Amino acid sequence: MEMCALCEEQLKKINTGKPHENLIQVDDPRIYKGATPGGFKEQDYQCLTCKSKFSHSTNKNDVRWTLWRG
Repeated sequence: MEMCALCEEQLKKINTGKPHENLIQVDDPRIYKGATPGGFKEQDYQCLTCKSKFSHSTNKNDVRWTLWRG
């Protein structure tokens, strides 16, 4: 299935931005207590329209929005 227009726009939100309205959270967030103060978390999302999957990270060293390739 091809990626919907909203997910295409989500890919442009590499470092900032909230999930678009059709991205829903999948599973519980992964919380890491690392070297950074307060740690960081990762959350997986899936689009209700095109089924694309993304991960979002609050780690300042990561790309914020990552598309799963499969």
